Amino acid sequence: MLWFVAAGGLVSTAFIGGTSSAQEAKAQLDPGAQQELQAGQEALVARHYEGAEKAFRKANKIQHESCLACYLGLAQALASLGQKKDALGAADKAMKLATNDVERAQVHSLRGFTLASAGSDAKTLKEEESEYRQALQLDSRVTEYHLRLGMTLMKESQDGEGAKEISQYLQLDPQGRYTEYARKLMDNPRRAREDYAPEFSVRTLQGETVSLSGLTGKFIVLDFWATWCPPCRASVGELKELTRKYPRDRVVLISVSADKEEDKWRDFVAKKEMDWHQYRDPEGSIQRTFGIHAFPTYIVIDPEGIVRQTIVGENPQQSIVARLKSVLATLTAEKGKA
Repeated sequence: MLWFVAAGGLVSTAFIGGTSSAQEAKAQLDPGAQQELQAGQEALVARHYEGAEKAFRKANKIQHESCLACYLGLAQALASLGQKKDALGAADKAMKLATNDVERAQVHSLRGFTLASAGSDAKTLKEEESEYRQALQLDSRVTEYHLRLGMTLMKESQDGEGAKEISQYLQLDPQGRYTEYARKLMDNPRRAREDYAPEFSVRTLQGETVSLSGLTGKFIVLDFWATWCPPCRASVGELKELTRKYPRDRVVLISVSADKEEDKWRDFVAKKEMDWHQYRDPEGSIQRTFGIHAFPTYIVIDPEGIVRQTIVGENPQQSIVARLKSVLATLTAEKGKA
């Protein structure tokens, strides 16, 4: 499920593709607003949600709070930041500006996306399903609404009904941008319910290309850190111990650094003899893919590619690495029994 959202957010296609609403086409957006709107759309694609929020707010202010595309973009940025209430508020304002069924369908789809980002309890899933059904009823030409509805139905364990919607998407748009993922859902509906890790591929300091798909069958620990982070530096010894405890053909540790200065990062890694996979992410692309906002953060991915644990921050009673060891001990024991 995470991969699908992280791939760019289906809702973004409602306006990022350059389609302007009829209302805004008549009003002719102020050049300054157009510039900010474009910046916001680009930030969304790059998963730079804070920047997107700021740009959409600026564009909307220039347009005197009457910009439909600005509210659509703002709602998606806020939803991606986990701000459900504010995102739904922005969507409500977008709905008031919508002048036709196509625009209203976009807003319903956006509300569905916001609800999907907020949780998966039964009540929320029903609301999410309702939003996507309304979007389809208003504009059946958007094939991706079928895919969104199908995912929601699968999350509700209605795999048969979900498969019908996804099959409809594949039939109507066999070369669509989400075709590959749709086929994966058809093969394994659990992808809609489980927190599957987003695909990633990095070239490490050691010159190796490491990817999620290439590590299938192994436990993966992603260590998001930086040399300027005291608890990150303090955990190096325990991380070394972790690599000794578990063979590398079973548990793979990948440290992803947020350092901007390459020389400082390289020197630290060499000095501390951090001989496992090392990758520097100065632009934050991998961090944004996994929604990292604090350091250190550890993400444990099981052999099937499902995120099983995310550990953030410090615990005065127990180090993060100690907590990580406990999680791995439990998961590897479960794997051994399987």
